[in-house]
Amino acid sequence: MFEALGLSAAAEALYLELLDRPGTAPGALVTTGRDADHVTAAVTELREAGLLLPDARCTAVAPDLAVELLARRQEEHVRQARAAVEPMLTRYRQAAGSADPVEVVTGTEQVALRYEQLVRCARREILGFDKPPYVRPVRDLAMELATLGQRVRFRAVYARAALTGPGRLSDVDTLKNAGEQARIMPDLPFKLIIVDRRWAMVPISEGTEAERAMVLRPCSLFDALLATFDAYWERAVPFGDTRSRGAGGDLSDPDRQLLALLATGLTDERIAAHLGLGLRTVQRRVRGLMDRLGAGNRFQAGLQAARGGLL
Repeated sequence: MFEALGLSAAAEALYLELLDRPGTAPGALVTTGRDADHVTAAVTELREAGLLLPDARCTAVAPDLAVELLARRQEEHVRQARAAVEPMLTRYRQAAGSADPVEVVTGTEQVALRYEQLVRCARREILGFDKPPYVRPVRDLAMELATLGQRVRFRAVYARAALTGPGRLSDVDTLKNAGEQARIMPDLPFKLIIVDRRWAMVPISEGTEAERAMVLRPCSLFDALLATFDAYWERAVPFGDTRSRGAGGDLSDPDRQLLALLATGLTDERIAAHLGLGLRTVQRRVRGLMDRLGAGNRFQAGLQAARGGLL
């Protein structure tokens, strides 16, 4: 349990034992399977971590205090590591022969690995454009759900084509239910991820999305990517929000869900499969909603509903 907070397995085992044996003399901790040197090393580690009371005997501090002390020590280590990043980053760039805030990543596996590293580094916010093609055919929801569980804010704009692959629509539903804010556009200019407004990753060119990408740190190009994301986010249609809003209060939740799916541009067949309804039922409901909204086509109905506050 405490190993994740930097305590050795031997010290943790001794701490747990001392919870049941407060005030034990160090010599009494020596056993057949634990010699004096191991006891001394473990006791020293516990004292340096503040997990024993400051007396000659061995008395463990309360577990809640122990966790807090270990967590704060780890936080200090992280702070020190972050303080050392800049000089290391300078060395890294010099070794690569460039001081530019742009790093080129080549190869499908390296692109996928760097994407995963960036997601796992997130502490506050992830912004993204999602569109095909994909490095891996199956999305790793576990990693993204774990990041959402750490209260990292996700805002994603999906190209319509991103929802047409097998399981993609259900994936977006799952992430949205876990807290992701999702919006839809007919198309997007490129794939993009921006993490904590410190790192961005974008393909070098169209057609090389899976093989070559750039990782950027703050610079003029980074600022342009942020501005591009903000512009598309404002224009995009919210995905699948079925909560009642103002003028749309007379719409049922099923109607709202159907309108949200229309806004994605999905076919009636895909919508029917997703909702578990018959194709004719979906077509009849779509026509009724289009008539109510005065829309000339299905996609327009979804857009009008979103921009009119009905989603």
